[in-house]
Amino acid sequence: MLHPGRHIHARSRLPWGCCAVVLLSAGAASAQNLSGPFDDAAAGGTAPPAASAPAARSLVGPGQMPHVPKALSRPEGWPGGTGEPKQGKENHVLSSILPNPGGPLEPVAIPTNKSDAKVTGRSGVIQAGFEETLPAGSAGSEQPAGMQSLDNARVVARVGPQVVLEGDLLTPTALAWLDKVSGGLTPEQIRELKTQICRQVIKQHVESLIVYVDACRTIPEERLPEIEKKVNEAFDQQQLPRLVSDAGVASGLEYDQLLRSRGQSLDRIRKTFFERALAQQWIQQKVVNDGEIPHAEMIAWYQNHLAEYDYPAKVRFEQLTVKITASRPRGQAWTMLAGMGNEVMQGKPFADIARARSEGPTAATGGSFDWTTKGSLVSKVVDEAVFTLPVGQLSAILDDGSALHIVRVTERTDAGRVAFIEAQVEIRGKLQDDRRKRQMDEYLTTVRDRTPVWTIFDDEPGGSSQAAAQTASQPRTTR
Repeated sequence: MLHPGRHIHARSRLPWGCCAVVLLSAGAASAQNLSGPFDDAAAGGTAPPAASAPAARSLVGPGQMPHVPKALSRPEGWPGGTGEPKQGKENHVLSSILPNPGGPLEPVAIPTNKSDAKVTGRSGVIQAGFEETLPAGSAGSEQPAGMQSLDNARVVARVGPQVVLEGDLLTPTALAWLDKVSGGLTPEQIRELKTQICRQVIKQHVESLIVYVDACRTIPEERLPEIEKKVNEAFDQQQLPRLVSDAGVASGLEYDQLLRSRGQSLDRIRKTFFERALAQQWIQQKVVNDGEIPHAEMIAWYQNHLAEYDYPAKVRFEQLTVKITASRPRGQAWTMLAGMGNEVMQGKPFADIARARSEGPTAATGGSFDWTTKGSLVSKVVDEAVFTLPVGQLSAILDDGSALHIVRVTERTDAGRVAFIEAQVEIRGKLQDDRRKRQMDEYLTTVRDRTPVWTIFDDEPGGSSQAAAQTASQPRTTR
């Protein structure tokens, strides 16, 4: 189990004093990885490289809040636990916005004045928000008009020493969507919508936070504030202006006020952006793939995937068509098409004749067909003709039973296979990607094994507790 403290090595593998530019690019890239309807690249992202969102679930009834499971992966003293307080302090968590990212969580004692905080249930978790007893902006209310408490402070996960709050998963885009659709909904229904959003993105968020926790074990503690400062400066210069513009406000202060009215804050977005940037940069440091792919390995891969490099014959052609109908018997249709063919023979543009009189599917574009593979045409007679007729030569009148056609091939390539010399660059890139993915999987497996994780969704089908149990029950193979 991961000790809540950070183990600091004497030397870091990274020249952290001069990596702010790299962190910026990594952070900007990682900030755009959340998929689904709560994509919010500019918000710093709340999820690492991409994943499909599960199908929406039906709303639960009033009072049916998600149950906090007694997961084995949750250490003693974590939110939701019932362990005894240690050293005379209560293990409560106020916020995931730590002054020292990655550091141990300091217990926050229960205030003696019950009006200062609210303790919920047996879990002992102090809500970071507060309940409004007076309308915002009214007499006696200390809260400005249009502001709400940060009511998205529900603890939804723990990753090592890091706490994940509901607000870490509800991006500004998601909150804006909730603001639009929540009219007429009950508080319980809005709560369930938030839970559904968290369920969709929490896996990706946890994966990234696992890497962030691993980075904080190694990076010298005194370097973290400097790195965070530079990443935040980059966020304010490049991401924040776009966020402000998209929100339709005039300044960062107004944007922060808008976020707080929805239970979010600009500081929390900066925090998430920093975590994503640091995790992305750390992965790039851990997954090094500079080695050259042996030539023999590329040839072997090519030989084992020859079918992937075979390509069919394809052709481009022009077509004149006259349909056979009850009011236009075959003989009459033949005469009409023959006259059109004669005009082409006399030098009139094929495309002009097709646009004026052809009844084919591409008559409006001059009767031309773009690259077409063998066997893809509905008319078998035409399909056979365009792959045997000499390029540039008009065909005889072709009869497929429902219509008559004249075709002319403009370009054709025969079936063949991409040569190895032409495919080797692509093969090298694919093998390098495969190698990088293996290294990534091995690294993530290692950090998962030494980083305890708990989420409120662990007891659901496919939750992390069930997945971990299934993985543990499977025999491991040695490569």
